[in-house]
Amino acid sequence: MAVALCTCMPHRYFLVLMCFIGMLISVGYRTSFALVMTHINAVNNSNASSSDSLFPHCTTEGTSRDLVTHWDGSTALLFNTFYFIGQLFFSLPGGALCQKFPAKRIYAITILISSVLQLLLSLVIISKQIWLIYLFRLVQGGVESITVPSMNAVISAWAPKNQKTTLMNLAYAGVYLSPAVANFSTGASVCYLSWDSILYIYGSLGVLWSVFFYLFVYQSPDQHPCLCDSERDLFIPQAYVYGNAANGNAANRNAANGKAAVQKTPWCKFFTSMPVWAMFVGAFCRNFVFAMLITEVQQYYKDVYSLNSAMNGLLNGLPHVFMVIFMLLGSVFLDYLGKHGILSWTLVRKLAQTLGFGVMGVCILVIGFLDNYIEVFVLFCVGVAFSGFSISGYQTNPLDLAPKYVGPLTGISRTGMAGSILSTVLAAKTAGDSHKLSDWQTLFIIGGSLHIAGVIFYCIFASGRQQSWAEPKYEALVGETDETESKENSNVLISPSGINSNYGAIDREIY
Repeated sequence: MAVALCTCMPHRYFLVLMCFIGMLISVGYRTSFALVMTHINAVNNSNASSSDSLFPHCTTEGTSRDLVTHWDGSTALLFNTFYFIGQLFFSLPGGALCQKFPAKRIYAITILISSVLQLLLSLVIISKQIWLIYLFRLVQGGVESITVPSMNAVISAWAPKNQKTTLMNLAYAGVYLSPAVANFSTGASVCYLSWDSILYIYGSLGVLWSVFFYLFVYQSPDQHPCLCDSERDLFIPQAYVYGNAANGNAANRNAANGKAAVQKTPWCKFFTSMPVWAMFVGAFCRNFVFAMLITEVQQYYKDVYSLNSAMNGLLNGLPHVFMVIFMLLGSVFLDYLGKHGILSWTLVRKLAQTLGFGVMGVCILVIGFLDNYIEVFVLFCVGVAFSGFSISGYQTNPLDLAPKYVGPLTGISRTGMAGSILSTVLAAKTAGDSHKLSDWQTLFIIGGSLHIAGVIFYCIFASGRQQSWAEPKYEALVGETDETESKENSNVLISPSGINSNYGAIDREIY
């Protein structure tokens, strides 16, 4: 149930704005937690001080508003590992869950749970019960793994055919702008307010967002009682899909009577498809480096250059601002190439992956040979910015390969979170113990090389075409009709690229 906002603001824009804010908040939890742990964990090193920092004084240090723990660096980094383990194990169930229950409800509830855990983390950290922190991070990662598939599902039901790419990218901008906002706000708050203030700020915002989203967002256009006429007209061709799937009328009755073919999710086909594996490899490599960017580089700046949290947050946040700009511009450019037939969609996806992860892999690799944080910062800006192109690569691939199964395929893609686990474990067991520049450099060389290898694999095996096992199968719906009439009836009932009511209709032609 939702409360209608009877205004002439298009509901699809309101929905995308809410999804943008939701991802901005929820994805920010991991970045803010990582920087908080970097701040409170005492590290003994003999590197130069941060006297040349733009923020030479952190006024909470040594006061009652600060906290100092003496956990070793590997323990602090392993807190992030447990978060990613939770994400890995709930990725596939999360995708399947969105096939069975209203995505709007799942999206709101998962962020609510994560927000409450974020609020309680301060008390858990003060207790210094390490096992309890591990448990909180495991559960938080698990529920947050469901947010992306459920958000995809909600948006797909509200995205008209010619606006799907734009609306999806606007919502995803919240995911990739989030590290910037979280780094800026966390760096400032732990230095000038208190060490745990950002946990309360983010957690409270997440709770408020969840309630607001649940109350004012509708699952699909057919459920909204007062859409503007201009917006309702956009969904008339799809209304039959929403209504029949949701209410169980003619389509479901015919299916129950054996007149329409009922398809099961082809899990075996998923795991024997090389394009699906290419999507997974792209996600694995991306997650390895993304975990490095949002949970490990903060510790690198502190270990090697002794930068305080405010400066740390600034240097970590700015590259992600450039990434969002490149992501939005890149999506327009790459969509233009595909829509106008300049390149096939397969080549568009491969070009996006090469420009995005190829350039970033080279930058990370070069960082492994540097010892100057300004030079490192510049290369991070270039590499992270270009990675914005990759969002039009593997990230949107589920919509190409099998629009009907975008939820399960997104779940498979999300299992690439294993890359984040490997990244954080490797960092914990090497640089997390030694805090030496040479160990951090080794980690960057591994990350950059892995990224480049992932690009090569993707370019060989990826595809931008709908797979044969994803084609819908239909039987005649009424009596003995000719083949043409049967196909026409099937297309009226459910579009060839349609999926169930939790996902709406996703048309492959625009991807």
